[in-house]
Amino acid sequence: MVLKYKFFGGVHMKFILNIIIGIYIILSSVNISYAEDDKQTMVDVRQQAMQAMWTRLERLATLIALPGDSVTSSDGSTIIISNQNDMEPLETYSLIHAREAEQDGLEIYNLLTQVENFWPRHTSVANVKSTNAERLVWIIPEAFNRYYTDAVYASQNLNTAFKNKDAENIKRSVCMLALSCGRCHAGFRKVRFDNLRKEGRGWTGNYNACWSYKNEVTLNSTAIRE
Repeated sequence: MVLKYKFFGGVHMKFILNIIIGIYIILSSVNISYAEDDKQTMVDVRQQAMQAMWTRLERLATLIALPGDSVTSSDGSTIIISNQNDMEPLETYSLIHAREAEQDGLEIYNLLTQVENFWPRHTSVANVKSTNAERLVWIIPEAFNRYYTDAVYASQNLNTAFKNKDAENIKRSVCMLALSCGRCHAGFRKVRFDNLRKEGRGWTGNYNACWSYKNEVTLNSTAIRE
């Protein structure tokens, strides 16, 4: 009778151990799945933030538009800037986009700072399903961080120019912000046609009015922060 009890006890313990191991495997799989979802969510959030910034930067380009340049209005219409336009740039901006330029400038700065730390190593192309970021972001992070910080400085300078109603510095800061984005994308973002189609010139920073500032940055890379 005792032998039978021991045999039954051994089977019982083995059964319990199998259940525990099974639960552990299931929980581990769930945790891995949640971790994968968290990583991809972080990537998705930073992509959405970047796209929101580029939409605002493309609107801000109205402030540096030259006669003959085209601008897309808030209702989707294409407007060609006339050489006879005698309105102030900020007034033109409000009329075309049905919002204030200062608001777009502030929102770009907020978006930049909100996702500034959204590029940890575990969200690299080697660890997530999809990302537009190049491997160089994690291979030479000091360079990526420098370019990203350039954009933060440029957006701060733009908001200061708006506050001071300094028309010349507003134009300069819009260009420096565009150029900082373009430089970062050139080195750290995958080039795809959809990027260019959706995000327009804000993706490359190549606006006609910014060529003189581009030369300035070529000669002195810190000019973006000034």
